[in-house]
Amino acid sequence: MSIVTPTDPPSAATPSWEIIPLGRTGWRICDATRGHSDAARLVAYAEKSELGAIEVLWLRSPCPHRSRYRDLDELLAELDAAVAAAAEDRSTRPFEIPHFPPGG
Repeated sequence: MSIVTPTDPPSAATPSWEIIPLGRTGWRICDATRGHSDAARLVAYAEKSELGAIEVLWLRSPCPHRSRYRDLDELLAELDAAVAAAAEDRSTRPFEIPHFPPGG
């Protein structure tokens, strides 16, 4: 069984997260917009600790800076925010590189 978070409509710019249970306390988090043979589909592994926190091993960028969360909803919200922030960074023009004539 896997859980897919809804997006309208799914695209590479707005990923849809697939949560796949691994036993009773672990999950694999995948980007459902990528093909099953795409290595970038796997985003992270998450596991609930004995204290109840969810600890995450991030496997690709962009990812949040934290690795410990209260629940899966908080984890997915921060993952969405990290992806959105990375998309904004790419939409701005890079710094201009000054060009000088040769021998000058």
